[in-house]
Amino acid sequence: MFARYNLVKSIHQSTINKIVLGTGSDEREFVFPEMKEAAFEAIGRNQDLKTKLPTVYYLTSTEGKPLDWATRWQKTGLLAFDDVNQDGSISLKLDSKGNSERASIDKDIIVLATPEVASLPPWVIALVATGGLAAALSTAAGLLLVISSSLAHDMYCRYLCPNASEAKKVMIGRIAILVAIFAAGYFGINPPGFVAEIVAFAFGLAAASFFPAIFLGIFSTRVNRAGAVTGMIVGLVFTMVYLVMCTSNKVLPMFFEHELLTKDQWLFGISPQGIGTVGMLLNFVVTIAISSVTKPPPREVVELVEMVRVPKGSGKANSH
Repeated sequence: MFARYNLVKSIHQSTINKIVLGTGSDEREFVFPEMKEAAFEAIGRNQDLKTKLPTVYYLTSTEGKPLDWATRWQKTGLLAFDDVNQDGSISLKLDSKGNSERASIDKDIIVLATPEVASLPPWVIALVATGGLAAALSTAAGLLLVISSSLAHDMYCRYLCPNASEAKKVMIGRIAILVAIFAAGYFGINPPGFVAEIVAFAFGLAAASFFPAIFLGIFSTRVNRAGAVTGMIVGLVFTMVYLVMCTSNKVLPMFFEHELLTKDQWLFGISPQGIGTVGMLLNFVVTIAISSVTKPPPREVVELVEMVRVPKGSGKANSH
């Protein structure tokens, strides 16, 4: 919140020096205030085009310093301005008519742009970017390792090929890593939302798939494999389908221009960030129902659950 405040404060009441419309051979430059009217006429025509040309505002702060960081971030498409009042300045405060200039700030740039806004030296900016990159790479490496071992050891070797050689296991693990990398790359190019939304999606999927099985596995001796697996599949599929339908224009832009489920069509008004709770409840219901009509787990599994509750060799609890 503090970083966003500083970023907006540095933009507020800044003056437009010039506007550059288009790129390459189509680039047109309008210097202010001499070419102000021509600039806004060109921007108006650009708004009517099917494929709009990029527009970059060169700004100067209230202290008279050029906002070079704003120029650089506009070229990435993650920051954009619109001088609605056409007065040659970017004022984010509402006027008497309730209007203000629009500043479109992508949430993902706030942390990275903050050192530039504060005019910190380049090595500090590089340090912040490196820290974020290192955290992302370390997390990605750990998750890829988990995916590789889960598919190669827990699924392939246990169910498909129990007698697989070590070389075969390594090959399956590498293939799994490649598939995961391509899938992650695709969703990185077509993200279903900004970082916080994606984290919420991940926790929702985890709640709808793993949590009921872990919880009931500890506190119930009746839950069996059939119930746990069926419940996980139902919860995971329901949650994933709902997420895709609510963000279809983002995750599958080549097939859908708009969401399959608009905000007015959400299930009980529940957003895609919170649908994991419904998937979790479905998982609980299906797991308990299937477990109650199928064979109970083997005795050794029941003894294992009891040992988890009360470790072997421990005595009775004493009052204090």
